[in-house]
Order: sequence, then structure tokens, then C-alpha cells
Amino acid sequence: MLLLLLLLYPLAMALWGSFKTQAEFEVSKWYPTLPLNFTNIGYALPKLARFIFNTVFVGAAGTLGMLVVSTLAAYSFAKIDFPGKSFFYSLVLGLMMVPAIMTLVPSFMLYKALVGVNTYTILILPIIVGGSVFGVFLLRTFFEGVPDSVLEAARIDGANELSIYLQICVPLSGAIIATLAIMQINGVWNDYIWPMISIPTETAKLTISAAIKKEFLSGNAGSYPTLFAGYLVSSAPIILLFIFTNKHYVEGLTTAGIKF
Repeated sequence: MLLLLLLLYPLAMALWGSFKTQAEFEVSKWYPTLPLNFTNIGYALPKLARFIFNTVFVGAAGTLGMLVVSTLAAYSFAKIDFPGKSFFYSLVLGLMMVPAIMTLVPSFMLYKALVGVNTYTILILPIIVGGSVFGVFLLRTFFEGVPDSVLEAARIDGANELSIYLQICVPLSGAIIATLAIMQINGVWNDYIWPMISIPTETAKLTISAAIKKEFLSGNAGSYPTLFAGYLVSSAPIILLFIFTNKHYVEGLTTAGIKF
């Protein structure tokens, strides 16, 4: 119970702190008070709306690309025989063991040379490339559970591999794909380091986590209610996403290891 309190109390404090004036916060920061003051929310929302839109755009584009790459690669590793299959899959698993911070500088140099900085592309492309590693691992396990007899029956009926992938494997894996998409979008929402270094000057293209630090916090230092309001506004979309999709998220996690 004590650990739960230590976990939840800071969140609750930030929540009720966002509805106080600076004077009220200095007097009663440790406990909620009435009436609620929505001035801070009204200030933070227009300030952060552009960055929330950026994050939604980057997350949607990157996640869609990641799902296409992940499902295609996972299907190939699970159901198609080709030379070096085990070796290449071992390389994919090996990439999961490499800490992302180790590749931060070379990755930045590579993407800067390919697409330049201060562009949406440099934000989206690493999502497609990096997110696909875990996606391949997760989806390959699921695709391996699809009975080969079902796929052989489809091949006998004249279906090619692309048709089998689109009409059988992808529909069957809807729950796990939804789970993977939610996890990826959450990762994009919380990503801080990559947007900070890849968007050094055009701050209007920043995603929300970097924008909170670079634009919002620096201009409101010392005003805790305003900062808490910014945190609340920036967190609201991802909280709503989880509320409306948690059923699919849990279903995907529970069915990931179930064999057909």
C-alpha cells in the first residue's frame, strides 16, 4: 500500500496542481482544493496543440510503416523457407540486445546524411526501422501458430503468398497488431532524445516530449501550476488512447503466445 501511494501521489499532485493559481499552489500544494481553476489548461492547450498534432502525425505515419515492414518480415520468417533464414532471424534477435543509446550518434549521422535534419522524415524513418525489430520478433511467434494446413489449403486453391498474408495471416493477427501499434505510439509519445537532436532549430516540428522541455518548460520556469497543466494536456491524448483501446491491448498480449 505504501509503495502504491508513493507511485500515485505525485501523479495526483500534478493533476490537482494544474487547477490551482500560483498563489493557491504556494499555500496548498500538498492537497487538492476547490474551486478548480481552468486558466492554466486554457493557456497550455493552444501552446501545445501544434506539438500534439506533430506527434500524432509522426506516430501514425511511423507506426503504419512499421506494421507493414514487421508483418511482411514476420510472415516471411515464419512461413516461407529461404536460404539463410535462421541466420538472418538471429541477426534480428541480436539487434534487440543492443542498447539504443549505443547507436544514437551513428544513427544520427546516417539519417542526417540521408534525409537531413529538421524534417518529419528524420523522425518517421527511425520508427519504421527501429520499431520493426521487436515487431518481427512478436509477430513471428504469432504467425508460427497459424496451422500450415490452412495455408496449404489456400495454396491449393490458387492463392499466392501475398494473398495468404493479406487475407489469412493479417486478419487473424488483428489483436496483436493493435497491441504492437499501441506500444509503438506510446513510445513515440514519450520519445525525448531523438527529436531533441534531430530537430535542432525548427522547433515547430518537435514532438510533444521534446517540445515540453524545449518550448514550454523554459518559458514557464517556476510556475508549477502552468507546468503541471502542460503535463496534463500533453498526456491526455495517450491516456484517452489507452482507455478506448485497452481491451484490444490486453487481448493482444494474452493471445500472443496462444497456438491455434
